[in-house]
This record gives sequence, C-alpha cells and structure tokens, in this order.
Amino acid sequence: MTSRERVEAVLNGEKPDRVPVHDLSNIVIAKIAGYQMKDLRFDAEKSVGATLDFNRKSKSDFILGPCVESPAMFMDLGIDISLPDDNYGNVMGSYFTTPEDVDSKELYDPFDPKESPYLRKGILDKVALLNKKNDTGALTAGWSWGVMTTAGFARGVENLLMDLLTEPDLARKVIKKASRLVDGVMTLGLESGSDSVWLPDPTASGTIISGDTYQEFIAEETKRLVKGWKAEYNVPVILHICGDTVPIMDVISQLGVDCFSVDHAVDIAVAREKLGDGLTLMGNVHPIDALWNGTPQDVIKASAECIEKAGKDGRFILSLGCEMPRDAPMENICAMQDAVEKFGRY
Repeated sequence: MTSRERVEAVLNGEKPDRVPVHDLSNIVIAKIAGYQMKDLRFDAEKSVGATLDFNRKSKSDFILGPCVESPAMFMDLGIDISLPDDNYGNVMGSYFTTPEDVDSKELYDPFDPKESPYLRKGILDKVALLNKKNDTGALTAGWSWGVMTTAGFARGVENLLMDLLTEPDLARKVIKKASRLVDGVMTLGLESGSDSVWLPDPTASGTIISGDTYQEFIAEETKRLVKGWKAEYNVPVILHICGDTVPIMDVISQLGVDCFSVDHAVDIAVAREKLGDGLTLMGNVHPIDALWNGTPQDVIKASAECIEKAGKDGRFILSLGCEMPRDAPMENICAMQDAVEKFGRY
C-alpha cells in the first residue's frame, strides 16, 4: 500500500497492510540536517529540502511540518517574542493586554500578505513549497495552533483562564477572534494543497481546563472549523491535545475529527476504551523516555505496547505522545518503522 492508501484505510475503519506511522517531526529535522533553527526559521527552500531528506530516511507516512516556526502566527501582532538560535521562538507578551483591548483591537488578516509577512515566512511559505515539491508519497498537513491555544497566546494564558472563570463573555470574544485566525491560517495551508489538517491545541488540555469548560467555550468553535474544512477540502482532520485528555474525551468524540492524537500522559488503552472504535487513535510512544533517551530497542518495545493496546483491530496510527524532541537520534526515529514491520502487520 502507499502511504495515502494506508491512511485512508485506517480512517475508514479498514485494516491496511500495516499500522501507519506519523513521527511528529519538526524541529528535529533541522538538527538531523546539521542546521540550527535560526538557519531555517524564515527559509522555505532550506526547510523543505531538509524535510524531504528527513522523510526519505524516516519513511513516515506523514510529514507534520517543514520546520514551521510555530510562534510566527503571533509575530505579526507586534508582541514580544524571543528567538533563540537553536530552538523555537517563545511568545513573551500578549496582544489583548487589557479587557478593553478585546473590543478595540482586531487580529491581523491572514489573507493579506501585507498584514502577515511573518506568518508567511515562518509557516505558510514552507507549507506551500512542501506541497509543491513533495515526492515522497507521505501526506502533508495544513498547520495552525488550535482555538484555545491561539486565544491563550493572544490574551495571555493566565489572563484567559481567569476570564473563563470571572469574565466568560470576554473569554468568548477572545475565542471567537482566535477562531477566525485559526480558520484563515489553516485554510491558506489547505489552499496550497495540503493533504490533511494538523491541529495542535495544547492549552485545551484536561490538565488545565475541565470537560465542562471545554464543552462550553471551545468545542463548538472547533467543531464548526472542522466541519468547514472537511466540507470544503475533503481532508482528514487530526487533533492533538497535550496532557491528560481523559476529562475531555467525551467532548472530543463529538467534534467530527477523524483522528485524535493522544499525549503520552494518557494510557492509550484508556483512550481506546473511552473513545471506542469509531475514531482513529494516534500515539503515544514517550518522546523523552523512549525516543530521545532510550535505545532503538526501547522504541520498538514502546511501539509494540501501543499497537497491542490500541491497534490490534485497526483504527490506529503509531506516533509519539507529543512532538519529537529536537535531539532525538535518527536510529531511534527509524525504529518506529522497524516496530510496525514487526508488530503492526495485519
């Protein structure tokens, strides 16, 4: 089977030839290619070249992103962002600093190149060029932070969490504005030919908010976006939320996503039990203990355990519990493919 055929089978509830692999690689690509993040931060050609070389080695069925600079979504807001040489940027400030800002200030228009040059250089130009040059057979992805995470960066996470408790109407306004930005960024990636949606929303974690809060403030916006992307572009949607997501899994099953990426904080057997067999699961090898600090044998063992717990009847993609660490060794990355060849054949 090709990667596309394999993934389509899994998402349709059929058993492919083997379990697909999504290695959640991004910044590690720079390291493997001998670069620092500063070398690829705004360079689409170098980023895409390194990404395609990496995928030919890893043989993953997906390409998560060509070294996208994730804080680029917020650089065009003019807020303080640190840019270390060998790591992602860090959002240090907020855009909606006061409650009054939420009414008086708008986020930029992602469809206007003059308003969003950093968004393009850090994310969209890379995604578009990857879609154009991809010759690996692996699926590509449109990329954007999710609704809650985008709102948290715009308002400041602590401020937003306090708003959810004490100023719910204000929180809803921030979330609505964030949702429009997420929609625009993802739409532009899909317009350039991405094969799937990759939607990470770590701030929506059940470690941070309750299932009721997720249901009340985040679920409907996410559900609306997912429905629109699938209707317009007919692509699978993969949602990743960090931390303990068991408290919000009842809501996740109602969002319309095709696949849920499970963090390593969750026993994937519990996720399978709670979400049932109608939703494809992805995960959840420990990115630090196994992939970064372990051996290839450790990765194979952890992968086999995930397949045994959640992948014996299909509807499963082997992956990490969160993004691949920057310094993960290539032999450990390739061990995930060894694992599915040995333990993931149907």
